[in-house]
Amino acid sequence: MIDNITLDNLHIGCKASNKAEVIAMIGAECKAKGYVNQECVHFLLEREHQVSTFLGNGITLPHLPKSATDIILKTGIEIFQFPDGVIWDRSNVMFIAIGVIAKEKEHIDVLKEIASIFSDELIANALSLISDKNDFLKILQHNALPH
Repeated sequence: MIDNITLDNLHIGCKASNKAEVIAMIGAECKAKGYVNQECVHFLLEREHQVSTFLGNGITLPHLPKSATDIILKTGIEIFQFPDGVIWDRSNVMFIAIGVIAKEKEHIDVLKEIASIFSDELIANALSLISDKNDFLKILQHNALPH
């Protein structure tokens, strides 16, 4: 799935004041790209209230709860970078939000792939600061920093 990410799925240098603004950005982009057949922000917020989607290393993974799978039209991933950070949960600061829209089986595969890439603290830190979409995509797809 990461191999299918293009420059159009990357949103670098974003700014938001809080978690709700980040989720609103993700929801709007997912609707605009046709991943869902209706507005999905309230579903993303519902999932966030169930349990935080913060993964660690400044990464969060907003996604739909199981109750919302009927609004999914197609799988998609949108990656938003916030170089200044956004407070996510009391003591967690998020720098990269990865919005994932996918059906259950595909959803689990996407989550595993993303978790393996972003579990590397150096890669996560580099991606949170990088200002060029092409460089971001190269690091993401090769799962390694340039030499």
